[in-house]
Amino acid sequence: MEIISIKKTIVALVTAPVTQNVALVRISGSLSYSIIAKIFDRSLPKYSQKEPRLIFGRIIDSQQKIVDEVLLLCFYKPRSFTGEDVVEISCHGNLFVVNQILQLILENGAELAQAGEFTKQAFFNRKLNLVQANAINDLIRAPSLEGTRLALHNLSSESQKELEVIENELLDVIATIKVNIDYPEYDGVEYLTGKKVLPRLTKLVEKLKSVKESGKKAGVFQEGLKVAIVGKPNVGKSTLLNALLQEEKAIVSPIAGTTRDIVEARYNLNGVPLTLLDTAGIHETKDIVEKIGVERSLQALEKAKIIFFLVDNSCPWSQAEESIFQKIKDKNHLVIINKIDQENKLQLPNYICSVENSRFSHKKILKISAKNKQLAELETKINELFASDLINNLSPYPYLSQSWQQAKLTKLIQQLETVVSELKKETYLDALCGDLEVSYKLVKELSGKEYNEDLLDIIFSKFCLGK
Repeated sequence: MEIISIKKTIVALVTAPVTQNVALVRISGSLSYSIIAKIFDRSLPKYSQKEPRLIFGRIIDSQQKIVDEVLLLCFYKPRSFTGEDVVEISCHGNLFVVNQILQLILENGAELAQAGEFTKQAFFNRKLNLVQANAINDLIRAPSLEGTRLALHNLSSESQKELEVIENELLDVIATIKVNIDYPEYDGVEYLTGKKVLPRLTKLVEKLKSVKESGKKAGVFQEGLKVAIVGKPNVGKSTLLNALLQEEKAIVSPIAGTTRDIVEARYNLNGVPLTLLDTAGIHETKDIVEKIGVERSLQALEKAKIIFFLVDNSCPWSQAEESIFQKIKDKNHLVIINKIDQENKLQLPNYICSVENSRFSHKKILKISAKNKQLAELETKINELFASDLINNLSPYPYLSQSWQQAKLTKLIQQLETVVSELKKETYLDALCGDLEVSYKLVKELSGKEYNEDLLDIIFSKFCLGK
C-alpha cells in the first residue's frame, strides 16, 4: 500500500511523557499508513475504510525484533479528527518503549508535531473553525467543571451556527446593497434603504454587545479571577484566606503587621476559580520591612480584577480605611465588613453606602465573620456576580472570551456603530458599503474563515504537544 505524500505527516506522544500503564502515539498525514505498514507485523485493511478499524499486533524494528504489542486505531481521510489519515497507537507506557516507537516512525518519514499541530491540521481541513479550536485548548486547561461546560458549549455545532447567523445577516445586507447599486433595474431583489437597514443593524449591534459581555464573563472560568484581600492591619485578611481555603495557609495572630508579604493561594468558589492575594495591612509605618509589604500590597491592587476591602466591625471608620477606599473606589471591589460576631462600632460613611458598583450593578457591601467561617453572604455574592446567569442559562452563541476575540468584537461593534450613526444622519447606503464589508471581514476572522498567520501561530502555540 503506497500513498503519495502531498502534506507532511506528523507524529507525537498524546499522553503525558511519564511512565504509565498505557501511552498513546498519534500519526496524522498522507504517509501514516505507509509508515505503519513498515513497522507493523500484520497486514493492514485495504485502503480506505468508511469506519475506523481496531487492529492488534506488534511493532517491529528493522531487524524484525519486537518492540511492543500494541493496538492500532485506524482512521481514514477525511473521517478523522484532523481530516487526514490518522493512526493512533496504544502501547505500554514505558518511556523506553514509547521513544523507540516514536523513533521508528520518525525514521520512516514522519516529522515531530509542534504544539497544537494536530488541531491546526483539523482547522485547515475545515473540521473545526477557530472558535472550536480554541475551545479544545480551553477544555484541556479549564480550572473548573464549569469551565469545561463552557468549552464544550463552544465546541458544539449549534453555537457555531448562531455565529454564522450574524455573518449571514451582514452578508445579506451587503449583497442586496451591491445588487441595488449594480442592477437598479432588477426587480427580483428587495430595494434597501437606510431606514430599512437601520433597525437590522441596530439589533445586530445589541446582539454583538451581548456576545462580547458574555464572553468577558466566561473568561473568568478559563483564566480565573485574581482577588486582592486588602485592609488596614489586623482586620482579618489572613483569617478570611484561611477560612476560604479551610487550612492554615497564612499565619494569624493578634499582633498587627503579622503578614508582611503577599500570600497567594488558589480557591474554587462555586465553580469560579479564584487566585487569592492576602496582602500586608496598608498603613503608614516606619518599619522598613513593613514598608516593603505595604508597597507590594499596593502593587497587588493593580493586578487584581476584584478587590475584597475588609473593614473591622468592632472598630470605628478611621483615616486608614478612608485612605484605602480612595485608592480602590474606581476599581471592581466589594466592601466586606468582618467580625460581625463582635460588638458593632463601625459606621460606614454615607457616600460608600449610597454608591453602586457600575460594573457589577449590585450592592457591594456585605458582612461576614471570617473567624467563625460565616461566609455565606460572600459566596452568594461571588456566585451572583460571575456564575449563576452564565452557567445556568447558556447563551445560544459561543463564548468569545479570548483577548483577541474580545478585541475583534470591540472593533466590530465600533465599526457597525459608526454605520448606524451615519444612517441616522441619512447618509446613502452605497457610501457605507465599504464599512459594512470591513465589518463582515471581522466576523469571518472570528470564526477563522479569514485569518492572519501570525495570530494562528500565537493561538496554536498555547496548545500542548500531541493535541
